[in-house]
Amino acid sequence: MKHLQKSALVIFLLFCLLTAASAYSQTGKTDKKPEAEEAFKKEITSALELWNTMAKNRDVNHFMDLFDKTADIIVVGSDSGEIFKGRNQIEAWMKMLFAHRSFSWDMNRVDIHHNGNTAWVFMDGNMIVSDDKGKTVKFPYRFTGILVKVKNTWKWRLFDGSVPGGH
Repeated sequence: MKHLQKSALVIFLLFCLLTAASAYSQTGKTDKKPEAEEAFKKEITSALELWNTMAKNRDVNHFMDLFDKTADIIVVGSDSGEIFKGRNQIEAWMKMLFAHRSFSWDMNRVDIHHNGNTAWVFMDGNMIVSDDKGKTVKFPYRFTGILVKVKNTWKWRLFDGSVPGGH
């Protein structure tokens, strides 16, 4: 009986030790230093600003450089049927859009999160569309995106835009 109690105590102590070690290792992995988090958010904010500039300048070549080189990149526009996968489809659509319009966003709210070399963003604000004749239209717009870090540069893997309230 005494041997059984000793074994149970050893098992209980091992369980406690493993539980504490697991909790400690998980805490160490999820704690992020504020400086590192700020640097990360600054990198993603810069990537969003570059996205905005290239769309406003209608620079298709540089705009396409903002995407990851994989075949499975996707852009989903806010209109029905606007789903484009791969560089060729996206570039053809962007050339058509940029032929007579420029786009930019007032990014009123931007949420940025990441896990290693993958980041996801949510933007809520306004889209500004300007045509060749100088007419500008501004309306509510949201987008979500997934970016991946490739050689120290954040590249778009997914963009999904929407007009809130079915505007």
